[in-house]
Amino acid sequence: MEWQKVLEILTCKLKSTFLLEKNIKHENEIMFHLWNDQNIKKLIHLWLEDHYNKKEFKSITKAQSFKIMGNKEFQAKNYMKSVESYTKCALYAPVNSCELPIAIANRSASLFYLNRYDDCIKDIELSIKLNYPKELHYKLYLRAIQCYLKLDKHHLAKETLSKIQKLIHDPNYIKPSMRDNIEKKICNITFIESCVQDIVHNTDDISKLKSQIVFEENTNFPNASITIDRIHNEKLGRHVIANKFIKEGDILFLEEPISFVLLNHDTYSYCQYCNNLNTDIPVPCRTCLNTFYCNENCLTKAWSSYHCWECPGNQMNLWKEIGIGHLALKVLLTCSTITDKIKFNEMQNLITNFDKLSIDDLTIYGITAIMLTIYLFKYTNFFKTNNLEDSLMKKFLNNFFNLNFNILTNNDKQLYISSLLLRYILQLISNGHAITKSNIFLSENDSSMIQQDIVATGIYPSASIMNHSCDPNIINIFVNQYLIVRASRDISQGEEIFNCYGPHYRHMTTENRQKILKNQYCFICKCKACTLPKLQYFVERFNAMKCLKCNGALCNIKNSTYCLDCDDKSQIPLLNKIIQANKIFQISEVYINLGKPEKALDKLEKCLHIRKTVLYKYNEDITITLNLMAEMYKIMGQWVNSIMCLENTLAAIKEKFGSFSIELLNQLHNLIDMCFKYLEKELNTKNTNTHKKIIKKTQIFLNQIEEITNFNYGFWSNIYKDVKEKQNQFLNYSTYNL
Repeated sequence: MEWQKVLEILTCKLKSTFLLEKNIKHENEIMFHLWNDQNIKKLIHLWLEDHYNKKEFKSITKAQSFKIMGNKEFQAKNYMKSVESYTKCALYAPVNSCELPIAIANRSASLFYLNRYDDCIKDIELSIKLNYPKELHYKLYLRAIQCYLKLDKHHLAKETLSKIQKLIHDPNYIKPSMRDNIEKKICNITFIESCVQDIVHNTDDISKLKSQIVFEENTNFPNASITIDRIHNEKLGRHVIANKFIKEGDILFLEEPISFVLLNHDTYSYCQYCNNLNTDIPVPCRTCLNTFYCNENCLTKAWSSYHCWECPGNQMNLWKEIGIGHLALKVLLTCSTITDKIKFNEMQNLITNFDKLSIDDLTIYGITAIMLTIYLFKYTNFFKTNNLEDSLMKKFLNNFFNLNFNILTNNDKQLYISSLLLRYILQLISNGHAITKSNIFLSENDSSMIQQDIVATGIYPSASIMNHSCDPNIINIFVNQYLIVRASRDISQGEEIFNCYGPHYRHMTTENRQKILKNQYCFICKCKACTLPKLQYFVERFNAMKCLKCNGALCNIKNSTYCLDCDDKSQIPLLNKIIQANKIFQISEVYINLGKPEKALDKLEKCLHIRKTVLYKYNEDITITLNLMAEMYKIMGQWVNSIMCLENTLAAIKEKFGSFSIELLNQLHNLIDMCFKYLEKELNTKNTNTHKKIIKKTQIFLNQIEEITNFNYGFWSNIYKDVKEKQNQFLNYSTYNL
């Protein structure tokens, strides 16, 4: 049974009794009522027991089968495939089995033949740490020496050589008959000429990042810049203001989350401790089957911080079903082990909106908190190994929450933990951040596109102090798990710093934004984007018709047609023309599917003429038509016409999404790709005026791309490095074509 179904059954049974309760003012009050309901506890125990009975275990049989597959691939010199098989062997190998260190050692051999010497050394060290047979250590040391020589690290090679020499003279591990053979191998290795490899190191380390950016922390506001302060008043609550003039691009926050959880589909792709992108050789958890780390250090830190109690739930497949409840549990576990009391209390002080939520919602979240508490009590040693007073209660600087509890008995302890979990769930609903990753990929038409995906959800207590605006003055950048907040425009002294909680005025109507903000965050937004008349129907403009009097946006709003610019209400929409254009567009799509771009283009030109006549100049249908025309010209090899079509869309994209938007950046990438196509294909036209114009345009577009990329992702990002590569590529084109 799915957890959602459990919630439906329990809330239905509670409607006639508990939901009539009034005057509930604190988390412990609602949790006390819920704990007293036997139906809740009974069904939760059954649900958890069912998941435990279906628990996924490590399997020595599966591990051995993957090892055999890896050995076959290795012998066939299919080293990449052998890496994959050995990784799966390590995943399924039980923690104390010999298969685990052997899988990692075998993987190191594959990595050596792939010339990945640093990775090979890491696996050698890990294998030894995992108790690889001592009598076979000499094999790993020999391989490590070869790696160090390839990397021109002779001092490390000598250190490893001394380890072998010490080992081979230990009769407990190396038989005298083997010693001569090993010494011959040593001689063969040490005289091999070194070959220095160009090793690419991870540049996302936060210490390296801090050395690259300008950020001075506010001693009174953790993780915040000295240029901002948090203040409180009755009208706005806690919020953030500028204490001096802030320039566009200045960094306002640099913060590590209290905790985060990956989305289900990304549990392999990213390290579950630091959110770094995993390579093809992640380090799996020793116990569960769906937790991976980028290295052994992250695994060790995660285990001691929270994963030792989270891990059984992974084996029981609990976390896929409970959404934000998983993050709440992880916050609780992290808070119980954290030693930084300031960081701990930053979390506790976040708003919960407890008094603004319905009893129905509080009940659902409370039942989830009970389930998590029973899980911790029955399936982990959390309550046995944690003194709740030391690990949680004494860390509170403000004891208001703890005053409601007396933790003498197991029932008292469970009430306390479940109340904290409910509190964290409510805080996460109001304060959680979607963590994104951005990458460049090739679209279906071979154009470069930047894709921004949500890969995790985390909680950043300091950055969460910012109030919402549908037109924020900051942007959020994520470097692995770290959040960097930058000013998106100049901010005056005394001006409030605004984040956007999701609903942005450029992407969503005012009505929809208000609905979302009210439902999730319990407030009615009164920002400028929601109250200024000129922005009230901003999104509607891009589906508008053309006003025949002022060429402005003629919209149909609430069954009334009028111009948003001149307020004229006398015009009758030319719907027949719009229908005609739509039909012609549909015919063009038929020709495209038939592989007839010339005929499709003829229809698209007619469609564009009609649409420009009757639609507002920034209507998205005009942009769509121009994009499709550009694609047809591209197929036909008419690069200049394709460039002109794409260039004609820029004004509309800027108007709708902004001059520093990802949407504009993607369209500029399309333009650059098309310009490069022209420069590649039209070498014989390099002395023409058209060619000179394309060269000039390409330089302008590249400069714009660099500026927008630095603004949105920072000069430290891989996306920015890709732009610099394109600029170097252009230098080669322009030098050749001059």
